[in-house]
Amino acid sequence: MFRCELCDSVVSAGTRATRVVISTRQKTYESRGQSPSGRGGRGGGGRRGGRTRKKEFDKGGSGTEIVREAAVCPKCAERYRRQREEAQAAAVTAVSSSDE
Repeated sequence: MFRCELCDSVVSAGTRATRVVISTRQKTYESRGQSPSGRGGRGGGGRRGGRTRKKEFDKGGSGTEIVREAAVCPKCAERYRRQREEAQAAAVTAVSSSDE
């Protein structure tokens, strides 16, 4: 049992909650780890000669982060999915009509 975060109704036991993304934001990620050219040294290992964990290099980049998500009932999930599809279709139509 849970309470839908959009319509505020109590959903019966055994019904799975669906998580929908309400809002996102743009995010720029910094690079992490050593640069591939900056690695060096012996490849042997630690104090006892065992293998050490290889440190991966992540070059960073940009993307989106979830700001807010909600656990919703199946009805609200379907309604939300339909609204997003309609908004995407309207955005595609607006872009294609402005190109002409």
